[in-house]
Amino acid sequence: MNSTCPFCKSETKKVELSHLDLRICPHCLGTFFPSDKTMAFRREIFDKTRILWLQTLEARKADWVEPDENTCCIDHGEKLVDGKLPDYGNPGKVATCCGMFQLPASTMDVLLRRMVGTPSDGMLLSTKKKEHFGFIVFLGKIVDKILGSGDPEEDAFELMQYNLKFKDILEKH
Repeated sequence: MNSTCPFCKSETKKVELSHLDLRICPHCLGTFFPSDKTMAFRREIFDKTRILWLQTLEARKADWVEPDENTCCIDHGEKLVDGKLPDYGNPGKVATCCGMFQLPASTMDVLLRRMVGTPSDGMLLSTKKKEHFGFIVFLGKIVDKILGSGDPEEDAFELMQYNLKFKDILEKH
């Protein structure tokens, strides 16, 4: 497993998720994960993380680097070819040596936009608070009652994933 981004030659960072080998380039925002893990990608990345990731991609559009004819697989060094991304059907550069997604920021933007939707689509993910565990919700209601506070605007549990695992990689310092 290589950690050099094939798009911009910068060092990638691994995002620690339980069932997904996810690497992101902090410089160009390229994303790398096995194509047979698309369900894990959809399941393990929380809605709030997707929204903030998409916002970061849009804010850093100037950093995007597109693959060219010399772009090679991050893990094997084999040249990527034009094709369709497995499970997504989008055109892009694909590996012939393995099933690794090698997604430049522009492609990741399209995929996240499809998952999140946009306000103009009327499909933006619900901002309704999710109930993760009955006990936590119950405890939260007791604390809210004692402190006299209402429901938080954002789900702190979902925001935690972005803050702990993605923020340092996606946001420039």
